[in-house]
Amino acid sequence: MFVAAPYRGPRFGTPKKLLDALLAAAANRGIKPIFLDTTDKFVAAHRFYDKNGFVEIARGDLPASFPVMAVDSKFYRKEIALP
Repeated sequence: MFVAAPYRGPRFGTPKKLLDALLAAAANRGIKPIFLDTTDKFVAAHRFYDKNGFVEIARGDLPASFPVMAVDSKFYRKEIALP
């Protein structure tokens, strides 16, 4: 998930709105674990994921089918409640 710099931060709340929409759509489809990846350099993203209940995991804890990009080095998981 990428948000253009002018639309980040509390003024717009775009990242949180996008994440909430994604989590709601996943829950409605019965998808309980959410996995994501990022690089070590995106420190603001790390804080955002932590703040929103994601837990950092080891690369080896990803599902075998997870498409890891070569630049990614940090991985996260979140269990969501199903409706």
